[in-house]
This record gives sequence, structure tokens and C-alpha cells, in this order.
Amino acid sequence: MKGVFQVAKLFGIPVQIHWSFLLIFAWVFYVGSEESLDWWEMGAYALLVMALFLCVVLHEFGHALTARRYGVETRDIILSPIGGIARLDRLPEKPWQEFMVAIAGPLVNVAISAALAVVPMLSSGENRRQFYHYFYALFYPDSNTFTLNVSPVYEFLFLLIIVNIVLALFNMLPAFPMDGGRVLRALLSTRLGRLKATRIAAYIGQGFAVLLAGYGIWSVSPITALIGVFVFMAAASEYRMAKMEGLLDYFTIGDVARRQFTRLYAADPVDTALDQYRQGMEKDFLVFDEWQNLMGVLPEKELIAVANGGAENSRLSIGQLVSSGYEALLVSDPLKAVLPGMQWKHFQLLPVFDKGKLVGVVDQNAVNSFIRLQRKPGWRK
Repeated sequence: MKGVFQVAKLFGIPVQIHWSFLLIFAWVFYVGSEESLDWWEMGAYALLVMALFLCVVLHEFGHALTARRYGVETRDIILSPIGGIARLDRLPEKPWQEFMVAIAGPLVNVAISAALAVVPMLSSGENRRQFYHYFYALFYPDSNTFTLNVSPVYEFLFLLIIVNIVLALFNMLPAFPMDGGRVLRALLSTRLGRLKATRIAAYIGQGFAVLLAGYGIWSVSPITALIGVFVFMAAASEYRMAKMEGLLDYFTIGDVARRQFTRLYAADPVDTALDQYRQGMEKDFLVFDEWQNLMGVLPEKELIAVANGGAENSRLSIGQLVSSGYEALLVSDPLKAVLPGMQWKHFQLLPVFDKGKLVGVVDQNAVNSFIRLQRKPGWRK
């Protein structure tokens, strides 16, 4: 994703922030100025926002680490002003696995609230009363219940407990891309199959999104209306992805593998690769050593860089440009097995094997063309 920068890497998963995330602090400054808050008070609000997004990060790690238990890796976790997202390489295959991955995030927020609530509950009786009164006054602001002398530390703690409860409840709403939509799909998938379950969950999510957007317009809340629009579009996108995966279930890698391909050798000059590239038949190439062992892939972007570099680069050998980052495929693998590598890792060309022997290649253009040809307007499962 463009416009992001990495701030941490935990459990091998990069944590990134979108540039728009910084607008939150501009909003804190604006609200603080409008309400005539001093710098200490604005700093406290900014600290609360940072603590909130730390809880969001922990929520996303709940998804990511649970997915890892089922063999699904997470490309990264990205934070934006509207929340966080853990970008998984793929969805878990079994409905109960998807259920566990989806429910893990809200359970983390529940666990955070429970852990934080231990502090006032195990302290003095006065703190326990303040804890009870604080929550009671939030839900019943017109009551006679009130709090006295709540320290800034305890007020900060109480707000974090409330925020985590709200996050858990909001994420369990049955609408994509919230976790509740995925939980609903997982439960429906046990009886209806993933595609039909996704269609039902998507329609429910879009109905919820229309209500949310309508409420945002009625209450003159542009942010609420925009969230409704986002939820509606996300539900539609989820259904389109499920349809495509359902279509790909019918085909294997062998259906799109190209059996004829050019072999390049590491010791050859780069001009040899450029000559093949200029013919226009192939853009990316497999590279071998002198003993016919596969070394890696020579991607198009490297050839373009060499061509733009002038005559000096022509003295390079192909082996100096080869990329060893690739994944081997089997002809019997389902076609959708190729999508994570091409979507997330940007592989353009992958070798295909059959019984230990290299028999062809699969490139991204071939996969995209095959999907377009096979998808028909009236296709349903």
C-alpha cells in the first residue's frame, strides 16, 4: 500500500502507519483549541489516542497470530484514522478456522478491559466505588450518581476500559469488514458453503451499511456516513473475491502453466536477456546455472533498469541480476494457490513442477487473462 511507513516489526510482522494517521493529532489540536484546553490537557488526549491505537494493534495481532496457528501468514498490519487491518496472505480454508481468526481480535479487547479492570477492583473501596459510579454516570448521565475526585490516572484507565469494550462490540457487528461479518460467514459456511455464506453475510452487511449511512446523514455526522459507505463497498468487494475464489476452485496450476519458456543462464551477458526481452514474447525469465539447476527469476524491472542504465550495464552478467525470491508450484495445486504470491509478494513469474521435474511457468498476465476468460456473467455456484 502506498503512503505507509514502518514503525515496528513484532513476531516477524511489520507494523505500518498510513500518513493520514497523523491527521488524528491535528484533529486533537483542533478540538483542544476549540474547547480552550491547555497543552497538558491536549497532551492527555493525544496520549489517550495513542493508547487506543495500541489496543487496535493488539487487536490485529490477535487475528494475525491466530491465523499463523492455521498456516496463514500476515503480510503486515496497517494503521489508519479509521482503525487497523491485518492483511492476511489468504483466508483460512475451514470455517471453524476463520471463526477463530475473526473472534480473536474482539477477544483481545475484552481481555485488555478485564486486565485493566483488575487495578481498581483490587485497590481501595473508594476506588471501586468511583469505578462503578464512573460507568453508571456514562450510561445514565441524567441520574443523581456522580463521581468525586477521580484522579487523572484512574480516569485515563476507566476510559481505556470503556474504549476496549466499545471496540469489541463494534467489531462484532455482522457486517464486512468488521469481525462480526466474518464470524457470521464462518457460521453460515458450515451449512451453506463459503460462496453462499459470503453472499448472505454481504447482503446483511450492506443493509447495516445503508442504515449507518442514513443515520450519519440524519444526524449530520459525515464520518458516520462515510463509514457506512466504506462498509457497503467492503461487503461488495468481499463477495466479488469469494466468487473469484469459488471459480478458481475448479482449476489447477496445470490449466494455466506455459510449457514453452526461454531458459537463461547466469554466466551469459545481460545483452542475451535484453535480446529476448525485446522480442516481446516474454517479460520475465527463469535463470539456471551451468548444471541446469534453477537459480531464480530475472524480473522485467531489472531488465528495464539495465536498459535505462546505458552501455556500462551491458557488461553485467545475468547472474548479477537474478532474484532468488520465488515460490515453486505443482501442476496439481489449485489455481488460487498462486494468488497470494502474486498479489502480496509481487511475483511475476513462478516455476511449475510435476513429480520433481520443471515442466513450465506461470506468469501473472496468464493468470489474469485466464480468470477473465473463464468468468461469465451468469456464473453462479
